Amino acid sequence: MFAEALRGLIIRVTKGPAASPPPQQSTRKPQEKGTYYIKFDPHAPETGPFTKSELRALAADRLIHKRSLIRSGKTDWFQISNVKGLGLPLIEPPSGDKVR
Repeated sequence: MFAEALRGLIIRVTKGPAASPPPQQSTRKPQEKGTYYIKFDPHAPETGPFTKSELRALAADRLIHKRSLIRSGKTDWFQISNVKGLGLPLIEPPSGDKVR
């Protein structure tokens, strides 16, 4: 259920303004396939697949942070801040309530 709501948010964010005309048929790129899976924190369920564009939208909306986990396809999980080449604007993770 969370993944469906998140996917709806991503679709709204990545659509952009409707004023621009559609690209010419000859210059259109094939649609990027979603190959990335994320865990918003180590205890969260796996969510995805996401494309790089969708990951950028999640980062811009501050929904993923430096300690979020990511994997591509069937690979191992890695901390997203350690993955080179994604170019995501990542924030520090939210701090939890301190126990006194």
